[in-house]
Amino acid sequence: MEKGINAKISIIVPVYKTQDYIDRCIKSIIGQSYTDFELILVDDGSPDKAGTICDEYAEKDNRIKVIHQKNSGQSVARNNALKVATGDYYCFIDSDDYVADNLLERLYSLITEKDADISLVSYQTFTGERAEADSKISPDIVTYSNTNMIKNIHMVKDELYVVMWGKLFKKELFEGIQFPEGRICEDLHVLYRIYDRAKTSVFCDEKLYYYYRGNVSSSTYSINKKFYDDVFWVLEQEIEYIDNRYPELGDYPRRTYMYWIVDLCKKTGGFITCGKMRSLYLKYRQLYRENRGMKKEKFFTFFYYMPSIYVLLKT
Repeated sequence: MEKGINAKISIIVPVYKTQDYIDRCIKSIIGQSYTDFELILVDDGSPDKAGTICDEYAEKDNRIKVIHQKNSGQSVARNNALKVATGDYYCFIDSDDYVADNLLERLYSLITEKDADISLVSYQTFTGERAEADSKISPDIVTYSNTNMIKNIHMVKDELYVVMWGKLFKKELFEGIQFPEGRICEDLHVLYRIYDRAKTSVFCDEKLYYYYRGNVSSSTYSINKKFYDDVFWVLEQEIEYIDNRYPELGDYPRRTYMYWIVDLCKKTGGFITCGKMRSLYLKYRQLYRENRGMKKEKFFTFFYYMPSIYVLLKT
């Protein structure tokens, strides 16, 4: 792996129904201070003008590649991009977001200075045209082991550790790994295995990624039944993986699984211990009993013994 200034970064951007945002996104990427990159835009059968906008940029900048595919979802788009990526590192950006002009430079310097496999920075959410620029002069930098990164998935109370964006990955981490097709929570399914492969990850709390929260077409804008089905599927996969490799960490995905069961029951309401919700409640009780080593917040125990009353009080 080349570690000089000429190391190449592949930036992967799935594009779907973002004609109002893709211009902002692409401009922020082609304006990077670190210039040795390829930008792979994957038009996921977008019915608007987003794909055409991508083609127009590709005609002007030879660092840009455009893939057009029938609408198949973000996982297929990313998998197709990885097939043609030629970079030494991978960076993922969502097409309705944009980034600071020094994002790549910062991510790359963190990896090289700390001899890390993954680097990540913080983010700023916004709903208007632009986000507020980060004014932090001396950002904090923290390094993590593979097991600490897995813990961060379940213990850090924001989205940073369960999303692909805002990070730079060595390409070797993705060998034999694909995003699961047809799933909403594809990031988590990939990340816990990627984190496990990384000997060292380095985090800088400088806000250099700008995360747009106003796109109604985004898969994360609304949470529906499929979201919960996919979350539970991913967590089942992770629990099996962690139990086989790090049984001492098994409480972490189980705690998250319990949280999402409680969340779904709160949204569904009703008498939890019978009917359609009974099997989910029984799963919760199983996870609660298995989760013995981690201190639980009081609501976990409340729900375990009196789920229907808990739901009644919370709705």
